[in-house]
Amino acid sequence: MKGNIMKALIILLALSSSLQAFGFGKDRIKKLDWNGIEVTWLEDKRLPMYQVMIHFADGSLSDHPKRMGETSMMFNLLDSGTRRYSQKDISDNLEYFGANWGSYVTHESTVYEVSGLAKDMSPTMKKICHLFRDASFTKREINKYKRVVRSNAKSIVNDHSHIASTAFRELSLAGTPYDYPVGGKIKDLKGIKSKSLKDKLHYFNTKVKKKIYITGPKSILALQGIIEKDCGWKGAREDYERVVDYTPKKPSKSPEIYLVTVPSANQAQVRFGRFLNEGEFENSELNSLGTEFLGGGFTSKLMREIRVKRGLSYTASAYAGGQRQYGRAVISTFTKVKSVEELINVVKDILIDIKENGVDSEELERARGALIGSFPFRFEKSSAYLQQLMNFDDINKSYDSLYLFPKIVKGFSKEDVSKNLSSLFDWNNQTIVIVGPKSLAKDLKNFGKVKVVNYKRFF
Repeated sequence: MKGNIMKALIILLALSSSLQAFGFGKDRIKKLDWNGIEVTWLEDKRLPMYQVMIHFADGSLSDHPKRMGETSMMFNLLDSGTRRYSQKDISDNLEYFGANWGSYVTHESTVYEVSGLAKDMSPTMKKICHLFRDASFTKREINKYKRVVRSNAKSIVNDHSHIASTAFRELSLAGTPYDYPVGGKIKDLKGIKSKSLKDKLHYFNTKVKKKIYITGPKSILALQGIIEKDCGWKGAREDYERVVDYTPKKPSKSPEIYLVTVPSANQAQVRFGRFLNEGEFENSELNSLGTEFLGGGFTSKLMREIRVKRGLSYTASAYAGGQRQYGRAVISTFTKVKSVEELINVVKDILIDIKENGVDSEELERARGALIGSFPFRFEKSSAYLQQLMNFDDINKSYDSLYLFPKIVKGFSKEDVSKNLSSLFDWNNQTIVIVGPKSLAKDLKNFGKVKVVNYKRFF
């Protein structure tokens, strides 16, 4: 009885805490045209702040095979100096206005973000446009950047979680256009020079399709003049947009197991999952419900079996989702070296049980209530909501899904969830990556053929 009351309260909270309650009704979203560039403005008058996200429809897949990581380096060095200003001048100026700025590069696209006080939008964005127009990429700054990257790569041996995530991404995406790291590897650094970075910037400035996403009060619409005059950007029908024609990855008949060896490990990082082809990740609401049930919180299936019942790990999480043309399904956890075999067996039993027997009704309803109740609070900040609008545009999904989320999630049956999870996390179609000492190879053979690789391969 108490459980039913709690469930009802969670659903009631979800209904009362809608996106409209946070001031993000559909009427606040405006589509504009700035000299051929599509602009999405989310009006937000609650605080005198602004955020700008410039979406470029290309990413690291534009890199030359001999200069992998070039796009990432170019955007990272954009504020390293121009013919008029040093890196210190640029940093001091932007920090004086309290601005935050930076980029995020993926294989398919790149986003450059700027935020700060609305009253300082004009000088801040003019400076950002100056960087895009006049970044110099001097040999001195490039060499400094390369030294930092090499230094970070040497110290990465102490961050086993990062090693696991990096290795898992490359190994699970092997055989697809997306397996090579966006930032390249150490061996790629020597091929990147000043001229190639300038050419790359020119390409993004003049050839790549752009969309702009902004949030803040009406005063920030003055950005239009800055984009057109200071950045010199305009939209054209022939602007390039990255579209990849790849052969779908075929399912494996048994788990692919990799031991990534590191020295002096008393814990093991463990990742399960796989690459998702187009057509396998687009139902984001069903994916969210399934992974909430499997590994979304303290009461999830993985957490109760791994942590509560057996004390094998402090945490275990699950995720499934995608971007423009591909996606990933991931289970992430860790444990002591001596209990790796037991942990893998627990995950294996959970996944096989879901496939053979489905999901428990009470557990599913608990996950459904938690997901619906927490959903609106993901967008308390306008920046998070703006990010979601950009992602929906990237995958051609209607904004209506945001407002219908509770209704959509309530409509999924037990069979929908179990079928989806069985597809995403079919035991025989998993790539399993364990980061730990070489001595683990013997125990892991109980699950199939084990490929042993050194962590340095991925950096």
